[in-house]
Amino acid sequence: MAARPEITGRAIGDLVWLRSGDIEPLAVTFKVAEKISGLGATSLWEAAKEGRIILIHPPGIRRTLIWYQSLKELLSPQSTEKPQPRRRGRPSKCPVGPETSA
Repeated sequence: MAARPEITGRAIGDLVWLRSGDIEPLAVTFKVAEKISGLGATSLWEAAKEGRIILIHPPGIRRTLIWYQSLKELLSPQSTEKPQPRRRGRPSKCPVGPETSA
């Protein structure tokens, strides 16, 4: 039997703040982060392991939360500049350029 949020009120609290836009949360659960980002739980845990999002473990609570600001930074577009490609081969011992004599 499916839960009826109009009776239980359980599903209402998840994304109400997204619609109202008044208050930005400090942290979100993985379930809410999945809805916001479109990423799955495995991808979110991988991003946390790589340090791209910050996890919060409130004391005395057996729940892991995601710091909302780090989730926003993960989803925001990165700078449009392309990184310089790495040069292939072994780096030269001497700097390239006009030779100077002492």
